[in-house]
Amino acid sequence: MDVVEVADEAALAEFIRLGRATHEGRAVPLRERTVRAWFRGTSAHRHPITLLLARDDDGRPVGRAIVHRDDRLDARLGTRALVFGALAAPDASVLDALLDDIERRAAAAGASELFGPAQLLPNQSGGLITAGFDERGFPDSPWNPEWMPSAFEARGMERWYEGDTWVVEVLEGDGPSVAELDRAGIRIDEVTRFGLARGLRALLPLLNDSFAQLPYFTPFTRDELRSQFAGLWLLHEPGLFLIARDEEEQPVGFVFAVLDATPVLQDSGGRWGVRERWRFVRHRSELRSDAVLVIQGALPDAQGKGIVTLLSRRLHANLADSGCARLRSTHVGRQNPSSARQFSRFGGRPLHATAYYRKQLPR
Repeated sequence: MDVVEVADEAALAEFIRLGRATHEGRAVPLRERTVRAWFRGTSAHRHPITLLLARDDDGRPVGRAIVHRDDRLDARLGTRALVFGALAAPDASVLDALLDDIERRAAAAGASELFGPAQLLPNQSGGLITAGFDERGFPDSPWNPEWMPSAFEARGMERWYEGDTWVVEVLEGDGPSVAELDRAGIRIDEVTRFGLARGLRALLPLLNDSFAQLPYFTPFTRDELRSQFAGLWLLHEPGLFLIARDEEEQPVGFVFAVLDATPVLQDSGGRWGVRERWRFVRHRSELRSDAVLVIQGALPDAQGKGIVTLLSRRLHANLADSGCARLRSTHVGRQNPSSARQFSRFGGRPLHATAYYRKQLPR
């Protein structure tokens, strides 16, 4: 088995096709536009991204991965890491071939460890699921076959920053009262679809400051945030992007949810072009039953004051009004129990157990 770099459009097409396998409808392929930006060097990432294909003895593509690095993650982890992600492999032998090649590349680059899976950084998306394999994935969440964690661990890779994705049945209610908001010293700004650009500008410093304490977090640049949320305007519904503002009108907390586009992305293999968007618009009422909580948080000085709980109550009320039945959340680290309580207090349950993996390399 050979592992080669993707060097032309034909190989890129093979790389994309390998990512379209949804493992019996459980995985969600990466957006094709994102993968093409990696290949062309037009993504917001500050370092080159290398796309890899594993080919069998007959030259057929059977597996894929990406590798890259980032100075900010190195500074955060106190290491020099080669990061890998976007994995697709039918069995452990193909995964081993890919990771053997990645380790050789790490040694050649002077890296001290491997870190992954991440697309591209852990503050964007990534991780491996280690339990909950019968539950489907959703956008910005991982899904992988059950054999994969043990294959990683057989290579001496260790779990790091374990967490969970969550699912909550939407609760009906009126949301927080004006009196409750007054007692908390906030008002809730509901960002409209036409106000998304302005809302994202407010979100950037709020998000970076809110998550600065997490061990994996590297601050988003403006271009990275724009890339991360590109195309989400179509998935936006009134009342799903909420910003809490204090008495001086300064943002202090937020929740950001979107409609769940899993069926469309699975059917299209990750394409999100005119045809897919039109299908989403035509079937919007059917797809409105599920939503994804992309991110939520509060500034450090505002944490522990119930602000995110108030935002969550308003979010549930808005979701119920739109006919949504379920809210899934991207992973929450177990070192961050206060965030997990935002789901358990609403009757939620863990969906998938998740982890990143690290492996120290000989120097």
